[in-house]
Amino acid sequence: MLALACLVTLVAVVRGVEPLGVDQGLFACFTRWVPRGWLPYRDLFDSKPPLFLYSYALASLVPGDVVHAIWAVQAAILLAALFVASRLGARVGSRWTGVAFAAALFVGLWSPAWGGFWSRGQAEELLVLPMLGSAWLAWGAVERPALAAWAGVLAGVCGLFKIPSMAIGGAWIVTWALTVPRAGALRRVALLAGGAAAPWLLAFAWFGAHGALSDLVTGAFVYHRYNVAFIAPPWLDVVEDFTATLVGRAPLLVAAAAMGLYAMAERDARALRWVAPWLALTMLAVVLQRQLADYHYLLAMPALALAAGYGVVDRVERARSAAAAPRARAIAGGMLVALAALLVREATGWARAYGPDAAALTGAMPRDAYLRRIQPGSFSMATEEEAARYVRDHTAPADGVLVWGLSPGLYALADRHPCTRYPFHKILMTDAPLSRMWPGLEQRRAELLDRLRADPPAYVLVGRDDANGFEPEDSRSSMTRFEPLRALLERDYHRETEIGRFLVLRRNAR
Repeated sequence: MLALACLVTLVAVVRGVEPLGVDQGLFACFTRWVPRGWLPYRDLFDSKPPLFLYSYALASLVPGDVVHAIWAVQAAILLAALFVASRLGARVGSRWTGVAFAAALFVGLWSPAWGGFWSRGQAEELLVLPMLGSAWLAWGAVERPALAAWAGVLAGVCGLFKIPSMAIGGAWIVTWALTVPRAGALRRVALLAGGAAAPWLLAFAWFGAHGALSDLVTGAFVYHRYNVAFIAPPWLDVVEDFTATLVGRAPLLVAAAAMGLYAMAERDARALRWVAPWLALTMLAVVLQRQLADYHYLLAMPALALAAGYGVVDRVERARSAAAAPRARAIAGGMLVALAALLVREATGWARAYGPDAAALTGAMPRDAYLRRIQPGSFSMATEEEAARYVRDHTAPADGVLVWGLSPGLYALADRHPCTRYPFHKILMTDAPLSRMWPGLEQRRAELLDRLRADPPAYVLVGRDDANGFEPEDSRSSMTRFEPLRALLERDYHRETEIGRFLVLRRNAR
């Protein structure tokens, strides 16, 4: 386990050079301004549940630049999760089951197949730690019913990171229904429900005390209803996409997990009744989101990794067992050879994906070249970092900025506060289809204009040719169609320069 911890730390150091993705750029705004008194949803909008947004504020306690601080906190949480996984796996099987579980979990969470730096620090990764705790307590609740309440508390905590993750509560209900008498199962379910409600009641009380309960409900619940309605692909397409993606990108874990579930069915029915519902319901939770972004698959990785770790150890034990029939030993050995081939495939993918990180870390590749290598295009993170440096060098710390484009990380990198409630969701103030679906467009626009008048940004950066699937016109066009905003910029700002595809407007001297 110590060797695995050293490996994880090494990979974390190598990946420490990675930039913020678009999502992480938004979350970094919470790192910057929540410790300064800003309240999620009311002052900075996002659709993630509150505990996830507050977890990003932890990075403010780490000295150094904001990006390295965020990656350091993420690596610490990952190491803690792997330690818990090793202990949990040892309780289910042996010490080697625990090590194999932790190793498989690391592979599943950080595999470049799920998007590399675009998927780092997502809610699905950070909630693994409380999910493992909930799973451990649910397992123990088979003998000690009182533990079901604490399993529920941690399931509720998971929901405060990502609401679909609360599907694990349903998994524990299935486990207890299959393993304990009916009356005992009902008692555990009641304790689970009460425990799961407690973290949410605390969250509602916190935002209610700050007069922002409606903002919480709007951000964490209402927005998703319109977002899902906008995406809404056919269910058959979603299921086909999910299956093909999981098998195609994680064949090592899928194959090993299939072996593990088969081994549990043969020799450990209790473990099967615990792991199988956990795996099935977290997979279902991924499918029900319908969007199927790469990082969504991480929600199923803990249960998949546990089954995989169990399967690997079982195959090794059978291949080495003198008591097993020669044919059974040969089959187990053949399976291990197949897994080794898939492991080589996985390792090759890691080397190809994270090789540029190592080159950038050692200075063999310049920063700009590295950023354009890992994300080609005019709106690469190289452009965002260059624009952030320019803004930081030409403004005072108290100045605000408006980025009319999809680069929320620019605010955090420049450490200049956003003069908008929507550093990422600029789309909600444009004529984009999703914005028109959600009532209140004129109110949101009026709120933005009020903010700009009360806190005029020193710079406004407008994106060009940055249309995307959610917003079919580029940012400059949407600004032009937003007539009051266009009039304000034409009156009070002048064009100073261009950085990549950012048009940089500076406020006129008064």
